[in-house]
Amino acid sequence: MKNRLLIIMLFVLFFSVDLYALTVSVDFGNTTLNTVLAPKVATEISNQIAKYDNMPELAKGFGNANTYASHAATLRGYQGYDLFAISGGAMLSVQAPDKNPKFYNDLKDKLDNGDVYAGLGGNPAVGQLGINLGFITDGLYISFKFGKFSYGIDQSDIKIDYKSRLYGVLVNYQFFGEEAIFKRIFLWRGLSVESGYIYSNNVVSFYKDIDAVTVSNGGYTATVDPSIDLVLDTRSGVVPIEVYTSIRFLYVANIGVGGGIDFVPHGSTSFKLKSAGTISVTGDSVTPAPATLVGTKGSVTIDAGTRDKEPDFCRPKLMINMGLSAGPVFIDIPLAYYFTDNGYAVGVSAGFAW
Repeated sequence: MKNRLLIIMLFVLFFSVDLYALTVSVDFGNTTLNTVLAPKVATEISNQIAKYDNMPELAKGFGNANTYASHAATLRGYQGYDLFAISGGAMLSVQAPDKNPKFYNDLKDKLDNGDVYAGLGGNPAVGQLGINLGFITDGLYISFKFGKFSYGIDQSDIKIDYKSRLYGVLVNYQFFGEEAIFKRIFLWRGLSVESGYIYSNNVVSFYKDIDAVTVSNGGYTATVDPSIDLVLDTRSGVVPIEVYTSIRFLYVANIGVGGGIDFVPHGSTSFKLKSAGTISVTGDSVTPAPATLVGTKGSVTIDAGTRDKEPDFCRPKLMINMGLSAGPVFIDIPLAYYFTDNGYAVGVSAGFAW
């Protein structure tokens, strides 16, 4: 009995310890500087970036936003085609921290204070190919999605590196087919249900500027820029279940509405910090040091962040699309609102449906 109790206590202790506690190491490539100055510099950097170390709410927010953005290049509202359909498009999403429509005004200040439940998602370049499987059964469709994108901004005040990839397969079944009204002035496109699997991966790096500080010890002085890159790697496997209908009126305008749930059986967001600043030994107070040490650069290694934070498993949603079509060609604006806690997605799609 005592042995069992001891094992249980050790188990609880093990999993209550933060195995990824913030650690910072500094290397000047010189034994003297590494002994006298490096520990003080590492401590100062730790103090400056500690509030960004463990941010599970931010990681969760980005994970949820990644789920919302996985529906780029959707064919919602344009089912019922005879042979096949092709769509290309983009979708951006936001996980807002609250219901205030101007939440973004205070977001920077909230991030400066540490963790906040918020996130952004995006798939800027996605294509979808849909095929009518009527030869198997009437009203059955299958579609395949693929997306890949890479973009970077490197300016003095804005530095962002962004990469995304997406792939998926969806099956749609049309319970009720099209019904024309008044010589097709109005066309009800029927009622369909869709499900499948979508994998979405976003890697984004934000530059966080932090004011430089001066660190001195033993006569040595270094100017330290503790600025960091915040790197988020978000992966989501999404299983959507959607019910949708739409109507075309006056031959060109199309409006659709539907509801559904996004299930996320597996997904994670890893949040890491990387040094983006510089460290340099200055000459003002380096009285015991040889002149060759003045100007010595230090390198920083940071082990910090949040590992494998899962997004929410179930996200109910309302969907709307508004578009124009001329013959087989269409352009569309899909929108989605996630009921649980202020999730939004908006996109643009264009394509052909034969």
